[in-house]
Amino acid sequence: MEEREGHPGSERRADYKHVPLPTTEAEAVDRRRKETVAFSTQRKESTLRAKRLKRDPSLGSLGLSRDPSRASLGGAESEGGDGAAAIPPEDVQAEVQAAVDAVKLAKPVGSDICLDAVRRLRQLLSNYDEPPFKEAVAAGAVPVLVAALQPQHMSATALETIFEAAWAITNLAVGEFEAVKAVLAAAPILIAYLGGGSGLPVAEQCAWALGNIAAEDFEFRQTLIANGVIRPLAQLVVGARKALEAGADNDDPALAAGTTAAWALSNVLKGAGREVGEVMGVEGAPEAIVKIVAEGPDHLATETAWVLAYITASHEAHLNRMVHLGVVPPMLARIASAVDQTLQDEQTGRGLLIPLLRSLGNVAAGGGAAAVEQLLSPDAAPALQALVTCAQSHHHGLQREACWVLSNVAGTPGRGGIEALKAVGAVPMLMRLLKESPFQVRKEAAFALANICADGGGGTGNPDTVNWLFAADRDALRAMVSLMRSADMDAARLGLQFTEMVLRLLDTGAEAIEEVDGIDAIEAVQYGAAPPELQRMAAALVDKYFGADAEP
Repeated sequence: MEEREGHPGSERRADYKHVPLPTTEAEAVDRRRKETVAFSTQRKESTLRAKRLKRDPSLGSLGLSRDPSRASLGGAESEGGDGAAAIPPEDVQAEVQAAVDAVKLAKPVGSDICLDAVRRLRQLLSNYDEPPFKEAVAAGAVPVLVAALQPQHMSATALETIFEAAWAITNLAVGEFEAVKAVLAAAPILIAYLGGGSGLPVAEQCAWALGNIAAEDFEFRQTLIANGVIRPLAQLVVGARKALEAGADNDDPALAAGTTAAWALSNVLKGAGREVGEVMGVEGAPEAIVKIVAEGPDHLATETAWVLAYITASHEAHLNRMVHLGVVPPMLARIASAVDQTLQDEQTGRGLLIPLLRSLGNVAAGGGAAAVEQLLSPDAAPALQALVTCAQSHHHGLQREACWVLSNVAGTPGRGGIEALKAVGAVPMLMRLLKESPFQVRKEAAFALANICADGGGGTGNPDTVNWLFAADRDALRAMVSLMRSADMDAARLGLQFTEMVLRLLDTGAEAIEEVDGIDAIEAVQYGAAPPELQRMAAALVDKYFGADAEP
């Protein structure tokens, strides 16, 4: 799934700020949710949130069997082998039209002849490097596939037909907007099969198709939600938990269905508001998320952690319910182990780390006293150390996420978060990142350091800390002050607020700010495109500390 990156200042819990922040819980929640969505949108190195094409594992690209053997439901098909023959690209359109016509004529739906025709069409949509999605839609594939989903009588052959049709629709939903819009007509039927009454392989394939549709467009997601997609997807996740508790191995169909359902559910929840409450209202769903994060295999835990990220980015009541259900300790443990795994297998470890870090950052930003107590307990030290390791990696996305979490830990009320970060060696690392990293990483490191200098959430600034970190390090001070020149208003706001703190707390603050070209930076805010409240604050700083009436 990739829809997110940027960061709402309201979630930093840096109460020293003198610029108005969102004044209502609803505004703060909305900003955090948008941040989570933006992150999953922009993480381009990941394929986890993206639409996913399901290829035929037994047939090579462009090689299609003339007489395909029948697959077992949900399993691999037999080798195309000696009968495979490549179809020249110029003949593909005609082949697609012929396949669609064959499905249209194959009656009754769910018969052997119908199954063979649907499978042939599905193969055409499964094995090309660039499958013929446009050609299939233009040939009328969608209505015939929708019809194939609805046999009059259920039998083993009818179930296979449903599976093949859902697979074909899954792949059509990987296409461009118009192709996905066309298959949206199948959504109510696909949702109806999520209940598992037609078997878990069918339910999983339908969940896969729905996840692809949800990944395309916000309005499509709203249509799926209106058709009742959330509850059955969440129930499949609950089923995965039950399978785990029963000792299922990694190949268990319930775990596979739960993994795909969690992936689809996280896609559906992009940009969602009250819909998160529907997930929380499914019996056993919150507990299933905790269980899977704690004990699930990596692929299932990764997809479920994305659902957790959206839950913790929503209403504080949902976040705190997850905390009270005990999600924080397993999150901390899983983060520590995932960092160790990343050192061995970077792609797998990072795939799990990112949603866990996003969830932990949300807990640090919006959780209550119970969450803070767990985050700052001695048991959390390995996870905080793991965050430092992440922040020092060569992967900028991981660095950024780790620094974002550290900034929220530093911004918890009181000095507990600051002392915890000092204990794991986070401060020197943050200072290096501030001076040496790309902008997005530098911005997050700056927020963390600003919260440390503010003396945590509720603090207005500690002159000893500001002096310790910045008085003798002009490069670090210049990096903080230069944020005021940024087109990123969160960064510009932070730079201005930090500058105000230096001017207010240090006797030599005005000289230090002037030495690093701070006056010009302040005036860039005052006369630039910043919001009016930032312009007024910048003007007030110039008048107070550098104007004609400034104290000598």
